[in-house]
Amino acid sequence: MRKIASITLTMALLGTVAAFGQASADKQAREALMRANNTAMRALMPLTTAFDAAAVKAQGQILVDNGTKMVAQYAAGTDQADTGVTPAVWTDAAGFKAAADKFTADAAKVGAATDGPSLQVALTAVNADCGGCHRTYRAAPAGRGARGPAPAAPPPAQ
Repeated sequence: MRKIASITLTMALLGTVAAFGQASADKQAREALMRANNTAMRALMPLTTAFDAAAVKAQGQILVDNGTKMVAQYAAGTDQADTGVTPAVWTDAAGFKAAADKFTADAAKVGAATDGPSLQVALTAVNADCGGCHRTYRAAPAGRGARGPAPAAPPPAQ
């Protein structure tokens, strides 16, 4: 009897470890996708003044590809152990999908930019998409409010 209980407990623990390992892998994949978006945006910003069509298209495609992956990265059941995401990603899946679709559509406009000014307009839209999504679906890091620590109070008037 003890052997059966021991085997059952071991199997339950292994299942918990496997679930935690998958949740950790899900979180790492999401973070990698967001870092790739950030890297692409940083590569695109200087191209508003030194336009390079090939570079714009390549970086824009990274954003489009990642936009199409976003919803799957936050699929139901991937919400374990990710303190960087609010539950709204999963409870408002339709809203999150709409935000990801808008990001993807705006990212396609980045790749289609024909000069620095049109790239700037497209990047502004994508940046707004990122900010809107983060305000709704990203949890504030520990010790910070939604937009960072509160500014210091101004010195008293004399």
